[in-house]
Amino acid sequence: MPLPHAPRLSPPHAPRLSPPHASRPLDVRALRPGWLLAAALFALATPFTAFAQEQETEPEGELVDRVVAIVGDSAVLLSQVVQRENNQRALGVQVPAPGTPESEELRSAILESLIDEMVLLQAAARDTLLTIDDQQVDDSLQQHMAGVEAQYVDRAALNEALRQEGLTLQSYREMLRSQIAQGMLIRLYVRTRTGEGEVAVELTDEELRAAFEADREFLQERPASVTFDQIVLEVKATDSAKTEAKVQLEGIRERALAGEDFAELARTYSHDGSAQMGGDLGWFRRGSWVKEFEDAAFALLEGGISDVLETDYGFHIIQVERIRYSERKARHILIRPAAGTAERIRARELATQLAERAKTEDFRALVDEYHDSLEPDSGTVAERLIAERLPAAYLAPLTTGQPGETAGPIQFTTRGGLDAFAIIRIIERTPAGEYTFEEYEPVLRQRLGEQKRVRTHVDDLRARTYIEIKGT
Repeated sequence: MPLPHAPRLSPPHAPRLSPPHASRPLDVRALRPGWLLAAALFALATPFTAFAQEQETEPEGELVDRVVAIVGDSAVLLSQVVQRENNQRALGVQVPAPGTPESEELRSAILESLIDEMVLLQAAARDTLLTIDDQQVDDSLQQHMAGVEAQYVDRAALNEALRQEGLTLQSYREMLRSQIAQGMLIRLYVRTRTGEGEVAVELTDEELRAAFEADREFLQERPASVTFDQIVLEVKATDSAKTEAKVQLEGIRERALAGEDFAELARTYSHDGSAQMGGDLGWFRRGSWVKEFEDAAFALLEGGISDVLETDYGFHIIQVERIRYSERKARHILIRPAAGTAERIRARELATQLAERAKTEDFRALVDEYHDSLEPDSGTVAERLIAERLPAAYLAPLTTGQPGETAGPIQFTTRGGLDAFAIIRIIERTPAGEYTFEEYEPVLRQRLGEQKRVRTHVDDLRARTYIEIKGT
């Protein structure tokens, strides 16, 4: 089905925002290739939702709208390019004056990004397997509209601002809803078509270091942190308790196969935190859950219910609701075998013995021999986030402990919902300061890899799309 002319991706004037940093010049070289995810998709996903007054824009009367590019069966208009310039101004970026060579260079870069967007939008529109949740679109629309209305004294003031732009409240809502839906569609398309398993890219050390240097002035100070090793002993259920849990779940599975609502069964019986949402896990790819769980989920057809399977978290059944390329949308029910008092006492006694041995023996050797949990055996956490990210029992030792000191046993509940005991050893405390390249490299590698995969895919789409650039 031919794609109609793409609507403007933002209202005729961008909002006047108070930028978080001082206004800075725009480096046109930064717009490509990494600009696509950082700016073009952002513009589609979070359209501006207010109107500026006394804003610096193209002088009135000088702008005559015209087509500046043909992309497939759609057109890019000069007004869209100018709008993106205005958006940059609204974000506190110093945009070159119209008519200067710098302005032409900027507009050319903006036009390229708009072409990229349109190519992605057309590809996403052709993909009949991609669907957007109307409720999510409506929820996002309500949030945006609430933000708009909050910027005006009353509804009459908002209506007047809209009237000056040639819009009504209804037409503005419809335009905004279209933008939000387009943004969601493109992000969904990008996520399903440009993942690590879909497009292979390489990153050189030079690219990573150049990106680090470009980011340095905008990086906040690295927070003070603490690094530690730990031995975690989970309280394990007996074989008889496991058998009881498995039999219970097999009975629930039979009820689901007989036609009872899976979501309602999950709400009633599941021991997982997703129970209140009917066991809903949303969309996920491989790498999101433990291997046994994913193998079962990805072997099912739409609507299928798995056999009972066991993981370190307990026993599960899975219902796959939707399949989309390398993603699945599923629900599950977890029955966790109950551990008795005797198992809890044995785990505590062993943890107490290990805490004593840790004072004189090689801690890493003890970790390798006794660590028995899906919880990590080491970690680094910002001091200010200890209370937020870790169980309360970790706060005192990680806040006051010095390198080489051990603490424990600490009793807590794992993320899988199991009772556990931990013995920890402080490795180092790092004071606040500037990030090093080595510390920041994983962030850069993920971001640049994502940008490069999108760039590669978009270039392939452009090569297969009729594009005629008429100039700005």
